[in-house]
Amino acid sequence: MKHPGIIPAILAKVAKVTMVAIAALGAVSGCGEAPAPAARAQLDQSSTGQTPPTGQGAATEYIGSAACAACHPQQWSAWQNSQHDLAMQQASTESVLATFTGTHGTATFERRGDEFLITPERGGDARKVVYTFGVSPLQQYIVSAAPGKLQTFPMAWDNREQAAGGQRWFDLYPGNFPAGDPMHWTGRANNWNSQCADCHSTAVKKHYDPQTRTYATTFAEEDVGCEACHGPASLHASAPEVQPLHGLSRQAAEIETCASCHSRRSQLAEGFTPGQAFLDFYSPRIVSPGYYHVDGQILEEVYVYGSFLQSRMHRAGVTCSNCHDPHTAELKFTGNNTCTQCHRPGGRQEFPTLTAHLYDDPSHHFHAVGSEAAQCVSCHMPSKTYMGVDDRRDHGFRIPRPDLTESLAVPNPCTACHQDRTAAWAASAISERFGAERPVHFATAFAGADRLAPDAEALLAGIVANTEQPVMVRAAALARMSGYRRGYTMDAIRLARKSIDPLLRLAAPLAGSGLSPDNRWRLIVPLLDDELLAVRHQAFSALLPLAGQDPRFRRRLANEFPIWRQDQSFNLDFPETQTNLAGAYLAFTKVAQAESALREALALQPNWVPALLNLADVYRFTGREAEAGKLLLEALDVASDQAETNYAYALWLSRTEQPGEALAYFRRAAELAPNRMSFGYALALALNDAGEGPRAVEVLEALLDDWPDDQQLLIAAVTMLRDQRRYSEALAWLERLQELRPGDEQLSQLRRSLSNT
Repeated sequence: MKHPGIIPAILAKVAKVTMVAIAALGAVSGCGEAPAPAARAQLDQSSTGQTPPTGQGAATEYIGSAACAACHPQQWSAWQNSQHDLAMQQASTESVLATFTGTHGTATFERRGDEFLITPERGGDARKVVYTFGVSPLQQYIVSAAPGKLQTFPMAWDNREQAAGGQRWFDLYPGNFPAGDPMHWTGRANNWNSQCADCHSTAVKKHYDPQTRTYATTFAEEDVGCEACHGPASLHASAPEVQPLHGLSRQAAEIETCASCHSRRSQLAEGFTPGQAFLDFYSPRIVSPGYYHVDGQILEEVYVYGSFLQSRMHRAGVTCSNCHDPHTAELKFTGNNTCTQCHRPGGRQEFPTLTAHLYDDPSHHFHAVGSEAAQCVSCHMPSKTYMGVDDRRDHGFRIPRPDLTESLAVPNPCTACHQDRTAAWAASAISERFGAERPVHFATAFAGADRLAPDAEALLAGIVANTEQPVMVRAAALARMSGYRRGYTMDAIRLARKSIDPLLRLAAPLAGSGLSPDNRWRLIVPLLDDELLAVRHQAFSALLPLAGQDPRFRRRLANEFPIWRQDQSFNLDFPETQTNLAGAYLAFTKVAQAESALREALALQPNWVPALLNLADVYRFTGREAEAGKLLLEALDVASDQAETNYAYALWLSRTEQPGEALAYFRRAAELAPNRMSFGYALALALNDAGEGPRAVEVLEALLDDWPDDQQLLIAAVTMLRDQRRYSEALAWLERLQELRPGDEQLSQLRRSLSNT
């Protein structure tokens, strides 16, 4: 006899996939060009954060770096020919460093007098190089793809010395990318207007027209000029005593000014000037899987901000300009002198917590003086190569931990050099020199959270509450709590929500996705009124799925929706934005608008998988199952190795009464995403439906190893075991379920039934 309420939902009612895409649109390094420089931008006080002279309502304008030279000759001279000065230049015989001859890959390069031309593909049209991008160690070139739309060409010039492997053309993105693919030279990954301009020029205005899908981008100065870091200077130039520029004297102001470019982040709005809140214009990538190793080391191209905010240096008050000259953009000192300006026997007065010690000595680094291995950065700032030839150092300033390589497979600088040795050897060598005790590292908790280990929730909550931990680590721990739902997670969100540190408030909504609707709403809704735009956006996105679950939720979110929708207008040229809009429209049952937004996403990028999957859902809602199936097959053609596409197609096959075919795709989804409990659960249901009950139970029991408190899994296991007449095993799982639901009369009734069979 089967008991109502105990049998799991039939396969066709497994929760559908909804892939509202909130992507990290980090600046793409080495992008490119723009039309003619704009007329100097007029900015009022509200957009710049600067205060006009008393009694005046004067606006302040960008006047260009040349206007600074007369009064600031030393700074001007240092800035000249710096990486910032040369970030973008008009193409000329002086600025173009590459040899424009011959065919390389599919592209042909030629010079005609003072013009430089690229023919991207055989038989295609030659494109004139309009701007250069960067100088060292590589240089890219910007061409026009359409009126106003500029693209950085993905084949770059290696400007290193020939002896070092340079003086050659090379492909930044090896592979064959057809037209329409984002990595094609005309694709959005190479679009200067949206991906590159904000960091390579000063006071950029994107000016995207969604009706015509065209750009009219402008800037005040083609490179990274004085006003990029000090703000518009017209009022200062006319009355320097009355109107000082931002001097970036505070640590936060300096770091956030640098972070506007030297971070992996999404841009939410334009017009950022020094002294304003970074999170009112950008949403930085919190340390997360796929971008950083589990111990916080850099993995993908994440720039500096996320690493530096993990460091003890940041906690001690160190700023970028302690090591880097802000005008030359070079290190202030050579070799180990950069580090020993502070890390020395006499210490440094500004940093009283620093241990005074002799570090630049074999007694500390155990390598030959003057060798590469004796350089502080070799052990404490290991580098990784991006863009083919660009070595960039990790700014976490970490103590080498080869013991974590053994347990968690993260890199370490010891065996990166000693490639003939093991991590165990390196760990032993460090123990011999510095003692066997190693501090507990947050990586252990992060690794546990990434596989949703039950005990990781408490560990993460401890990190969030520990004010001795770097703020980026605390925020990353909080964001990783999204798979948990107990009191630890709720307490951590409460703590972060009230924090004065915006990164914790930014991470708080991310942590709430596993909570019940009531708890999620109660904990996160106050952040809709946060003072910072990035936090408000994150909170709205986290609460949006609740719009259809309670009229109270819906009314409040409906009030916020027009503001949120208007904020999205800056990024309407991104398919991610259009997909986000579609998700919001669906939440408010605006199906036609959702379909329109998804179609626009696919017009911007035809192979954008989240839009294909979401549009297939819209078709399902509106009774167009055949069309939904075609879209899902398109998604599989693009991303057959993504779990979500396999899962979505499996659900479609199940809905259209093709259970045999569906089983293979459910199995593939579960294999591709073993940490996604819902995929494994669906596979178990599909196996059971196909008559493979014992195998279905094996899948459920494996899932219960990782999610022992999940009631949905427990109910399914009890039900399937009972139906297979494996009563003692069913009773064992039922006992666990009753611990979670004491007093549940239905479970008691089932227990009596099983005990009597």
